[in-house]
Amino acid sequence: MTITLILPMTAFALAASISPGPVNLVCLSSGTRYPLSKGLMFVTGATLGFIVLFVAIGLGLYSIMTAVPGLNEFLRWAGIIFLLYLSVQLLRDDGRLHEGETHKAPGFLTGAIMQWLNPKAWLTSASGIFAYLNRSYSTQ
Repeated sequence: MTITLILPMTAFALAASISPGPVNLVCLSSGTRYPLSKGLMFVTGATLGFIVLFVAIGLGLYSIMTAVPGLNEFLRWAGIIFLLYLSVQLLRDDGRLHEGETHKAPGFLTGAIMQWLNPKAWLTSASGIFAYLNRSYSTQ
């Protein structure tokens, strides 16, 4: 990888990571409701889950998805159901921080699984890999 690719890739990664999405909403919500240590567990899980997804797509998971009938459709519907579930939760939430409530904070595994069900993570990974992989091969 040449130095000329590092800046555009960094800008792409920054834009993708701070744009609104389900993981960022849950991260924001847990950051306001739970102690920092609980929020960091979720963020760590989401980060590692995204890295594993990114590497898997880069190593050919996308090709496997197109070859296995129904897998793409299953993932699409799982993502839709997941986003609808999050939407209902957001709709039901009144936005207030209640003092006496004790809900379990989303943990490491929740963050990792969310990335695999997150359509934004799939699109970002695939577009980032294809954009920069094709560009780096064409310059060699």
